[in-house]
Amino acid sequence: MRLLILAASTAAFFNLYQLQAIYPWLSLRFDASLTQAGWLNMATLFGMMLTAPFASRLTRGATPGRAMLLGLGILIMLNGALALSPWLSTTWLVRLAQGIVLPCVITACVALVASAKSERQRAHWVGCFVAGTILGSTLSRFYPGWALDALGWSGGFISGAALLALAWLVIFVQTRRLDVMPAQGSTEAFVTLLKRALAERRLAMAFCIGFALLFTQSAIFTVLGLRLAQAPFEQSSAQIGLVYLACLPAIAAVVASPWFYRHRSEAPFFLPFVGVVWLSLGMAGERYVSILLAVGGFSVGTYLLQTLTTRMVSKAQHVPAAFASGLYLSCYYAGGAVGATLAALCFSRWGWPGALALVGAAHLATLGVLLALWQGRRQQDTAC
Repeated sequence: MRLLILAASTAAFFNLYQLQAIYPWLSLRFDASLTQAGWLNMATLFGMMLTAPFASRLTRGATPGRAMLLGLGILIMLNGALALSPWLSTTWLVRLAQGIVLPCVITACVALVASAKSERQRAHWVGCFVAGTILGSTLSRFYPGWALDALGWSGGFISGAALLALAWLVIFVQTRRLDVMPAQGSTEAFVTLLKRALAERRLAMAFCIGFALLFTQSAIFTVLGLRLAQAPFEQSSAQIGLVYLACLPAIAAVVASPWFYRHRSEAPFFLPFVGVVWLSLGMAGERYVSILLAVGGFSVGTYLLQTLTTRMVSKAQHVPAAFASGLYLSCYYAGGAVGATLAALCFSRWGWPGALALVGAAHLATLGVLLALWQGRRQQDTAC
């Protein structure tokens, strides 16, 4: 089961950030501006935001394995479509279509995590899921930059489709070997389930944190790719992609995370992990080595935060975990879409300091909302 979850989450997230490191190619092929590059990065996140709340309904009655295989099959074809895309507008539409399909694969992964028989098993499966998101996200940023420089636009994306086909075969073999039952669904009205999910304070807090989390990641990594393409760095797409390999050490932290959470709640870990994020951002100076160290530390902090929110969502009490996951993903990727777009705008006007100010403002706003939710929960507990 661990290999299945790892392979599926890696393959899904491989599609997510494919254009972040290839601004030189976007400029050459489509004459794209910095703002247009931000819109291209936003397209997939926007599609995920729209589809994620309904992903559990779309896959209801199907096994998670079938949902994964169907979703990845469509994503393979969409990677082929990217290879043939002649215009900026068609590239945006293909990226949007990728975002529409992705929640079905990711929701199926979270449904498997929620089916864990014990808290220890859940912790290990969460670690595999988040490790897959790190590996897939890193490859999503690194591989296209390298492949396009080596094989050209069409060859690079066709080779990406081939890698997804290998992942499809691994998942197919694993689902044949494992007894994976259909995810639990619900016949209740969407609005009824939505009200229940929002009334569950733990879930409401997870949704809020998820929005801020991908807002932060998407903003920083989008701007980082744009920054490295300009002076004084002036890196090629392949060189920009290499920087994102500094995210990989975060896998070790995520794999070790079950040890952190033994017999503990999530709450004490949030502020230390946020502190790691800002300490890392403060290290990102004008030297290439400082950028690498900042990316490594930033990834550790943000992905450890993701293990916390994934645990919170998988513990949903009043709605099915698949439905809670869909809502979480909608908030998560809404944050990513907004972050990518606003960060590109801020960077084009005020540079790196403008992007950091944007992220700081988002974190302060999130803190205010979380304090309000926490206070409401305390009052609710007192009334009871």
